[in-house]
Amino acid sequence: MKKTLVLIIAGWAPAAAALGQSSSLFLNSQASYSRQMAASTQPAPNGTLRANAGALAPPPTFRNVALASSSLTAIPAAEPRIIQPNDLITVIVRHRLRYQTDTRMQQQSRWDLKSKLSAWFRIHDRKLEEQDFERGVPEVNFKNQNDLKNQGRADRKDVFETRVMAKVLDVKPNGNLMLVGYAHVKIDEEDQIIRLTGECNKEDIQPDRSILSDKIFALDVQTENAGAMKDAAKRGWLKGLLDNTKAF
Repeated sequence: MKKTLVLIIAGWAPAAAALGQSSSLFLNSQASYSRQMAASTQPAPNGTLRANAGALAPPPTFRNVALASSSLTAIPAAEPRIIQPNDLITVIVRHRLRYQTDTRMQQQSRWDLKSKLSAWFRIHDRKLEEQDFERGVPEVNFKNQNDLKNQGRADRKDVFETRVMAKVLDVKPNGNLMLVGYAHVKIDEEDQIIRLTGECNKEDIQPDRSILSDKIFALDVQTENAGAMKDAAKRGWLKGLLDNTKAF
């Protein structure tokens, strides 16, 4: 009786191990990925491929493959989501600029002009005759001296921070994303419009689907403001005319 029980237990152990391995999450995920890849490369009934053919993410990976192949509770890493056109991405705009300059210019010029006419001629009876200067010889004596000093100093600090939701217009063959963003905020009489365009690398997208503005190539941010605040800070036409003509 004891020998029979031992044989039954010994025969059941390999079957249980095989059952545990066949139900592994790792093997199931690998098989699911293989089926998806095979389905994505098969032509459709009308002879065309699906729009996402061959665009599947890589299979989930485990740090310990040996453990995952025999464990019933192993959980694969989350599959990265593929970013496609028309997906939305949050752009965190952080623009800080500090500009300081101190210029000085000094210019001096001096020149003298002296000219004296000692002889001249005139036409008399169709002949050239020497001209006499009854009131003295004409001469020119001119002096000019110019001293110019200019001094300018500028200290400017700009800070612009906001968040704009951008849309993916196109995905380049190398994976770069073309972004365009637009926001319109109106509070009472204040009206603000923000436009944004640029190109970024998909690896710079954070897990929360956001990206910093300093990671965007050819970033172009434009803001348009209208309202009472802008009218109060706007310079008058006479001040603008004097600044443009540099009359003083």
